[in-house]
Amino acid sequence: MNDDELRALMRKADPSAGHPPLDDARIRWVVAAAERDGTTGPAPAATRTKKRLFAGVSIGAAATAAAGALIAGLVATPAIQAPGPGPDETPAVCETPSVESLGEFDTAYEATATAITGDDVTLTVTTVFAGSPGATLTVEQVPDGTGVLFATGQTYLVASTDGFISPCESGPATDGLRQLYTRAFTASTGG
Repeated sequence: MNDDELRALMRKADPSAGHPPLDDARIRWVVAAAERDGTTGPAPAATRTKKRLFAGVSIGAAATAAAGALIAGLVATPAIQAPGPGPDETPAVCETPSVESLGEFDTAYEATATAITGDDVTLTVTTVFAGSPGATLTVEQVPDGTGVLFATGQTYLVASTDGFISPCESGPATDGLRQLYTRAFTASTGG
């Protein structure tokens, strides 16, 4: 097998090959989630240096092992590409929202999309579960295939942190999702 054949084989096995690249809004959401899940405060300088060094070595070792496993797997088995989500499905990376996953968000509300101008969606808030989103707000349209695609006149349940909407825990307002929001945010506020 030459280099070109190996590259072609690796491209066929890439699970993200059929998906568009992440847009700025999704990248900001991922970064905000990673920052939120980080430490609760700054560590002393000596501890940070040791952690960075250890993290760098660990990441390097993990990346080397993963690359070796990927190449070995590509050579040993044929590539299988999972189909992308259908028009009314959430992306394959999303798990079903739960009380626990919703409890990680600082803002949650039910709102109706009242206007869409370009990539800006105006939402009119009807119910607040957590946080202070205000009576109306403008959010970025979520790209098709990566979560909720807002449509004028439709009502949605929205979970966000630091202004970034979760495409997996947000969705069209259904009785089932509304009950999940009610349970998640009643439990987190102690009410």
